[in-house]
Amino acid sequence: MRTNLEVSGFAHPDADTWILHFPWTKNPLPLNGSHGGWRNHATKAKGIRRHGFVAARQAKIPALGRCRAQLTWWFTTTRVRDVDNLADLEKRLFDALVDAGVVTDDRPELMEKTRPVIRHIRESDGMLTEAGFTLTVTRLTERAA
Repeated sequence: MRTNLEVSGFAHPDADTWILHFPWTKNPLPLNGSHGGWRNHATKAKGIRRHGFVAARQAKIPALGRCRAQLTWWFTTTRVRDVDNLADLEKRLFDALVDAGVVTDDRPELMEKTRPVIRHIRESDGMLTEAGFTLTVTRLTERAA
């Protein structure tokens, strides 16, 4: 049975945290391998950015000023995966947060980007039942000027 996060596409576990869910079982924008040409890759990248924008809007993430964003790839098998291969996907989802007005820019002063993590769904504490991705967005306090 799918969880609320998997069904709705987002969760808001506390006042400063939003979790966006993406049901892709594989990395849709790997850095290695064939992309079917630049046009196909550009079309996929645009679609992922749009998907991230819609997810952030549906989750009603307000303008945060500053935030931390972390991508997690949840899997069900034991195959080894490389977090470096997630860079293109991360970029599109971080850009989507800017498009959605969560932050005005994704430069380091406004968006802290932690390294992505790859975890087995057993480690999700029941948050997920199927392979996929989550993007956790956390409000950070404003920096003193």
